[in-house]
Amino acid sequence: MKNEEAVPPSADNADLRQIVYQKIRDAIVTGLIKPGEKLSEVELADRLAVSRTPVREAIRQLTQSGLVELIPRKGAYVRKLTAEDISDFYDVRLALELLAIERLCSKTPPEELKRFREIFSSFSSDDPMEFVRLDTEFHSTLCEAANNRFLMTIFNNLYDLLQLYRRHSVAGLQLKSLASEHVEIIDAMLERDEERAKAAMRNHLERLRDLLVDHFKKNNR
Repeated sequence: MKNEEAVPPSADNADLRQIVYQKIRDAIVTGLIKPGEKLSEVELADRLAVSRTPVREAIRQLTQSGLVELIPRKGAYVRKLTAEDISDFYDVRLALELLAIERLCSKTPPEELKRFREIFSSFSSDDPMEFVRLDTEFHSTLCEAANNRFLMTIFNNLYDLLQLYRRHSVAGLQLKSLASEHVEIIDAMLERDEERAKAAMRNHLERLRDLLVDHFKKNNR
């Protein structure tokens, strides 16, 4: 993190805690603070121009969400994922998104799906970060539209963890093929065909999981 990340001096206590949390979280998720790196309360407080109290609270929240792990007698570190972590995350993510499909197919699909269909059907970018952004927005929209706040909370925590690794790992993958899988999911949902939508989602997430785990193992030997 750089000194220009300093928190505005006008922020009140409640806003201050949220701003500090968001800045540290964003630095971790974007890779500015890397997996395995130690989080120093003193250094973070200095760079954000705040006291150590909101930094300590932010680290506590990040530990609860899984982005940070506390190691006894050593301190707080950004979590380093394993291949098993990625596989487990995708198992949980699949269960969540199948539930979202089940809830959404029982009612009129959100209009937002049509916008995503246009985006993914014409997707031609080779930029992995653009794909990650759209993929995150799409799956987040599905879970949010399911109207279950617990599902959304778990989903958001999972995505934060996966971003630690996924922003690097989609490079080199067949992004257009992955985009077309989204179209299959959307078409089934627009037709309110729950079983076909679930099968398409399962195929998409299991394929992506296998690709990411394989990439992780090759690059972390």
